[in-house]
Amino acid sequence: MTTLCIDTATEIGTVAVARDGAVAAAVTWRSSSRHGENLLGHIDSVLSEAGVVRSEIALVGVDIGPGRFTSLRVGLGTAKGLALGLDIPIVGVSSLRVLARSVTATGRVVRVPLMNAYRGDLFAAAYVLGGDIDQELVPPIFGTPEDVLQRVRDAVGNRLIAVCGEGAKTQAEAVETFLGVTADDRTDPVKAPSASAIAAEIEHVMHRRGPDDLASLEPQYLRPSDAKLPERALRLPKP
Repeated sequence: MTTLCIDTATEIGTVAVARDGAVAAAVTWRSSSRHGENLLGHIDSVLSEAGVVRSEIALVGVDIGPGRFTSLRVGLGTAKGLALGLDIPIVGVSSLRVLARSVTATGRVVRVPLMNAYRGDLFAAAYVLGGDIDQELVPPIFGTPEDVLQRVRDAVGNRLIAVCGEGAKTQAEAVETFLGVTADDRTDPVKAPSASAIAAEIEHVMHRRGPDDLASLEPQYLRPSDAKLPERALRLPKP
C-alpha cells in the first residue's frame, strides 16, 4: 500500500511516501508559521521522487497533534482535502507517539517525548514501544514543566527513561530534577520525528483500529486557545 505521510505539527515539517511501511522518499524542512506556503510543493516533490502519481496513493496519514494551532490545521486540512478528492481513507496520529517512535531504544525502556507548548509549558507522554509491546503509561498531557514531569515520574517509577524532543533541551534543568536524566546520559538526542517513525505509526494505527472518519477527524490541541469569547455577550449601541 502506498501511503502519503504528512507532519506539520511543529515548525519542523515532514512529508514522506511510504510503501508497506518503508519510506520511499521524504523531505523535512523548518518553517515558522508558513507551512501553508510550502506543503503542497513538498508533497509534489516527494511524489515525484518516489515515482508516484496522486492516483496511486491508497492512504493519507497525518499528524493531528498536539502542536502549533495553525500548523496542525494546515496539515490536517491538506490531508483531508487529498483524502476527499482521491476518495481514499485517512488516519490521524499523535505527534507525541511519532516522536517516541523516533527514539532508538530496546527492551522496556520508557520513551518520554517532550514538546514545547510555548510560554514555557510542555506537551508530554510516556510509552513503552517495540515489537508486540505497546503501552501508554502517560497519555498526552499539557502543563508546566514541573507538573508534567512529576506526573511522568509518578507513572514511570524507577524504570530506565529515554527522553526526546526539543522540550528536553529547553527544559533540561527540570528534566534532570524530576526524571534524573542529564544531557550527557540521555539514551537518544532526537529532537524531531523521523520520516520512518511517522510512516511506522501511521501503519500501526491503520492496522490496529482502521481509518478515521473524514468528517469528524479534528486536531488534538491539548492546549486551550488563547483566543476566548467574552463571558457576557457584547451589546452594541442602537443606531
